[in-house]
Amino acid sequence: MKLHRIVSMKTKFMIPLYCMVLAVLAPSLHAEDRVLLDFNMQTLPPADWAVEGYAFGTHNPTPAERQKQALGTRNQRYVQKGRMTSPEFTIESDYLKVDCAGTYHPTEVAVVLMVDGKELRSCSPEPGYGFLGAKLPSPRMFIAPDPVNYFFDVRTLRGKQAVLEVRDQHYDGLFFDVKITATDQGPDNGQAVITQAVNWIEDHFETKIKGDYLLVPVGPLAGTPLQRVTVEIEGEQKLSVHLPLAFGEIKTAGYQAVYDLTHYQGRPLKVTYHRFAESGPAKLLMQRDIPGRDVSDTMPAFHVHNRIGMLNDPNGLVYYNDEWHLFHQFAYNLSHTDWKHYVSKDLMHWEERSIALFHDEQGCMFSGSAVVDVMNTSGWGSKNEPPLVLAYTSSSGNAGWKENDQIQTQGLAYSTDGGRNFIKYEGNPVLGHEQHIIKNRPKDSDTRDPKIFWFSPTKGRDANAKDGHWVMVLFERTGHNIYTSPDLKAWTKTGAIKGFHECPELFPLAVDGDPENVKWIMYGARSHYHIGTFDGKRFKPETKKQIAMYYGDKCYASQTFNNTEKGPDGQPRRIQTMWQGGRFGQISLPVELTLKTTPLGRRVCMLPAKEIKNLYQRTEILDGFVLEPNQANPLEKMKGGLYDIELEVDLSQAAQLILNIRGKRLIVDVSKDGLTLRREMKIPGTKKLVLRVVVDNTSQDVFFGEHGLFYSPRMAKPSEDKSLGIEVKGGSVTFSKLRIHQLKSIW
Repeated sequence: MKLHRIVSMKTKFMIPLYCMVLAVLAPSLHAEDRVLLDFNMQTLPPADWAVEGYAFGTHNPTPAERQKQALGTRNQRYVQKGRMTSPEFTIESDYLKVDCAGTYHPTEVAVVLMVDGKELRSCSPEPGYGFLGAKLPSPRMFIAPDPVNYFFDVRTLRGKQAVLEVRDQHYDGLFFDVKITATDQGPDNGQAVITQAVNWIEDHFETKIKGDYLLVPVGPLAGTPLQRVTVEIEGEQKLSVHLPLAFGEIKTAGYQAVYDLTHYQGRPLKVTYHRFAESGPAKLLMQRDIPGRDVSDTMPAFHVHNRIGMLNDPNGLVYYNDEWHLFHQFAYNLSHTDWKHYVSKDLMHWEERSIALFHDEQGCMFSGSAVVDVMNTSGWGSKNEPPLVLAYTSSSGNAGWKENDQIQTQGLAYSTDGGRNFIKYEGNPVLGHEQHIIKNRPKDSDTRDPKIFWFSPTKGRDANAKDGHWVMVLFERTGHNIYTSPDLKAWTKTGAIKGFHECPELFPLAVDGDPENVKWIMYGARSHYHIGTFDGKRFKPETKKQIAMYYGDKCYASQTFNNTEKGPDGQPRRIQTMWQGGRFGQISLPVELTLKTTPLGRRVCMLPAKEIKNLYQRTEILDGFVLEPNQANPLEKMKGGLYDIELEVDLSQAAQLILNIRGKRLIVDVSKDGLTLRREMKIPGTKKLVLRVVVDNTSQDVFFGEHGLFYSPRMAKPSEDKSLGIEVKGGSVTFSKLRIHQLKSIW
């Protein structure tokens, strides 16, 4: 039974959620139960209950009334703060039964019984559902949990005047359902009852800084309150954010690096949080390094992936101060998203940094981009030390769940310490002030994922050109809109193109490496692109239909790096990564894009970035090798499991070439029309195969055709089989190139 489960959890974690005693029940006649409140997210507050804020709606929830509050808080009903207070009543029963479901916080999302202004009984939605406010263990968003019942023992309070308060003071939490019933029927034998209000106290961690990172222990998704943690250095507040802090006997699920302390050595640090009075403190750490991750054959060996929590879109890709910066969407729980941060010296070996952007009162930190403000147009740095600027979307209102109740605005954050910590612009949002979000608005009213870059009419994407201006490509409703700005803060709309969905990109590529023939590429999250022209204000497509950039599974939201060095064609190198493999997946291998004339016409092609050579351990070279049908496997000795396979071969005499990679077969079919891989990838008019395959424990990325005409990134179920094999059918073949590079793990 549910209360048995609560008691067992209390025993396990030794968290004094409430002071509970066993109910001793005697046979008796019971008065008829009386329902004092029956509320859910589809109902209005009772007419005789006082309502503050908008967490529970209003007595007159018109669109105009709701919008009035939204404009003030950048929020909507489902993430509003507020409270409902009952009229005063006389306690005439032995118990108050509380059925509730929602987010777990002992005092901010709670049902409280008050007598003479004092809080005497309280409860919060069952810890078993955690701070997600959603049913576990499903990682899906906003699956309403089944209500759990609590019993306030009010036998000693009979005859007293009381009020009930349903409290939602948590911008990251909510109640799904609350039902309160006055009853003489107590819980079943052995279940616990509540006899006092929770004792939730403030605590502090204070010390002198002797480490590069502040590490905060986070608890499991079940049973950890989502509470505000505040970080001060020399009395100045640096961070204030809701985190599932583990304290006392709550098990530590992992450590999150929440602030970079590199430039604050020896200074006083104070971290403020809350805990139960009877619990021990939180075990915060300061360390030179962020904890490593599990290294095994079941985990990615050279892809960015999370130690804890979930990931999605890559964000803020930029080259700055001789380092590659990669951010991505991060969610330890699904009630909000933040920006995780990694840096690399060589584009392959990645070092985790502290979380760059945390969610705040304006919402979750959705996708965006990063730029180096070389000209210091923002005024946040100097020309000698230009700031690193992040552009992101703040999304509030549960991302459009239910009634599409959300507001999405565009904000900026900047760093003047080399990208270690970021300060959010006090004038945020820079776009979105005029939003009018109303009940039952169209579903396609989203506006998010700003891609920002510096554009020069004479030098294109050259970040050092003095005659340039800022460009923002923003997904809005049914396509990408284009804005321009002189200083990153004030934006003017200049163009629009329909037919794309979220995560916009726009960049130049030289056709066949010709610096005098440059075209622009625009795409959205699915990476279907148009080729066209761009004059700094408007993009004009020259292709009639969008063209698929890759043929993969569970791949989405690709983005390219800003501020890269120039390639041999005079354009900045165009390095791309994407989200690969779902919420518990990885960030894809960096690839370099080119625009080539192919048998299919002009196509964006891609190959692994040249920096992959930094992962090579040893190379087996079999150039000139002749492979016969039914021949013994020439790659039988390859057992490393991590490979970069390069081959070029004329298949004129063959019917098929088959690669056996860790138990998976990759088959290239030969016909009179040309070459075919996985049916959808066809190269007409040739029988010369150019193929490259990069193999990790969790993925196999295929580059099919000259220049990487087709890109097929695929996730692969980890396997103990690390073998590699190759065979041919129909006739013998001679490899002009056959090279197997064994790769090393970066972790």
